[in-house]
Amino acid sequence: MFGGNKNLTVGLDIGSSTIKLVELIQDSAGFRLLSAGLVDNPVKEWEEKNIPEAEDAIAEAIKDACKKFKIKGKSAAIALGSSDIIFDYLKFPPLAEKELANAVKLEAEQRISSDINEFNIDYKRLGVKDEKGQESILLVAVPKDITSRKVDITEKAGLEPLVMDVEPLALLNCIIALEDDSRKENESIGILNIGSNVTNFGIISKDNFPTIRNMSFGGDRLNNFIMREAKVSFKEAEELKKEPEKLKLKGIDILQVVEKQSISLINAITSSIEYNYKRTDETKKEEPGENKSISYSRAKKIFLTGGSSILTGMDSFLSKNLGVEVVKWNPLEKINIGGLMDDSLKNNGCLFPVAIGLGMRKA
Repeated sequence: MFGGNKNLTVGLDIGSSTIKLVELIQDSAGFRLLSAGLVDNPVKEWEEKNIPEAEDAIAEAIKDACKKFKIKGKSAAIALGSSDIIFDYLKFPPLAEKELANAVKLEAEQRISSDINEFNIDYKRLGVKDEKGQESILLVAVPKDITSRKVDITEKAGLEPLVMDVEPLALLNCIIALEDDSRKENESIGILNIGSNVTNFGIISKDNFPTIRNMSFGGDRLNNFIMREAKVSFKEAEELKKEPEKLKLKGIDILQVVEKQSISLINAITSSIEYNYKRTDETKKEEPGENKSISYSRAKKIFLTGGSSILTGMDSFLSKNLGVEVVKWNPLEKINIGGLMDDSLKNNGCLFPVAIGLGMRKA
């Protein structure tokens, strides 16, 4: 799942509403965009609805996008994003790869209540050890049906799926590469990506420890609320959501809607921030030989992306409720894009961080 290829250039993010493709190269000046594209997903909420014909339709849309946006690469990194994906953190003494793989599998069997055979299990060494020399390991368990459907679609689209990565790690990959200056001494930064149905969150600590999670929350929840209250279609609700003044004429305050619908989201993000802080604080205490003047802090800044990040006041609403600076972020502003993109695509850069993070993947 976490494999890579040094020649890999195509990042493929198949979302519930849109499909994003990115092709990048890296030179001495940083990352440079070769090509990029954004198209509507012809089968909305295809993962949730389990429509048999969805895979063929989405594959055709990807094929058409590759032609339209002149995507040349034939291998791809695929994003896996679902609230059904399980993340957990393990600790083991130094082990050879084969021994570690067996140990992770045994641990997964203890921690996953569902049938373990229905999951693809993988892990990532985090490069962090405690005072006893135990190594931190990230466990990832992805339902096999999610993996197989993404692979099938990619292959039907004429691309070879060489890498699969979970969306929060792809996001962190993107922000580490493009916002390195923001990672000031002993400071953690986060990225919050609010999609149509799933929200991804990741924090990267000063010692490069990632805290990640997926949450069942997205812009479609707001759309459904607006549909009911304003008695409009889903498409009309999507457009109204972006125009708060028009919504107010219908007696709906979008930020009040967000506040009512996002209680569990705020609690989940707060929990992750606290987990990350407590872990780094414990690590600091466990390092007797380290400089005592070093002090780890809670995440100071969260970069906001995804379709719902464009809602007026969403950044200030999250800042107020999380007690952390939240800023809207467009990763395309950090990449040399030359004249390859029109303004409409550039302005939708908030939709591209997962695809960009995938396109940066290397062996």
